Amino acid sequence: MRRMNFRTLLCMCLLSLPILVNAQQKLSPNESKVMVNGTSTLHDWRCKVEQLSGNLDVEKSGTTIKSIKLMDVTMIVKSMKSLKEDGKYYDSGMDKNVYKALDADKNPQITFVLKKINSIGANGEVNAIATVKIAGVAKDLPVVGVAKVLPNGSVKITGKKAFKMTDFKVDPPKAMLGAIKTGDDITVDFDLLFK
Repeated sequence: MRRMNFRTLLCMCLLSLPILVNAQQKLSPNESKVMVNGTSTLHDWRCKVEQLSGNLDVEKSGTTIKSIKLMDVTMIVKSMKSLKEDGKYYDSGMDKNVYKALDADKNPQITFVLKKINSIGANGEVNAIATVKIAGVAKDLPVVGVAKVLPNGSVKITGKKAFKMTDFKVDPPKAMLGAIKTGDDITVDFDLLFK
């Protein structure tokens, strides 16, 4: 039997190690969805964010996320559109109340910037802290999501976050001269695809 030379042995050892790949990826806005859900004295409501962008820098090994070095998402306030139960849009009057409450002229964007990763579980569950800025007020919030590497190398991050509008000094919107009031609690559902 021939003896293996050192170079061949080294190559075989290196090939048996998991390969870590750094990937900088951009948010695919047409394949991503952010929904803001809330309540009111009349009925539950929801708004879809139509314009968003973002960046992701991850270290992955095969289909597993090993670390997230950077993640940011920017949402345009005046692209938020109120949706009916059937998926059709309400008239723009509903949206104007949202833009007014969020002071969209002075603060046209909502931003999410990853600050710290606490843990990444074997199933892709990510426990993190993010700096969220709404209506000019920035707060650090705990966020939990699931990150998955797709077969084509894209990364999908899904989850939801509940908080109060007043946490960001936002007065819950009112309509019909105050006859309809929205609740303070909202939930943001996110389904983000980075390519």
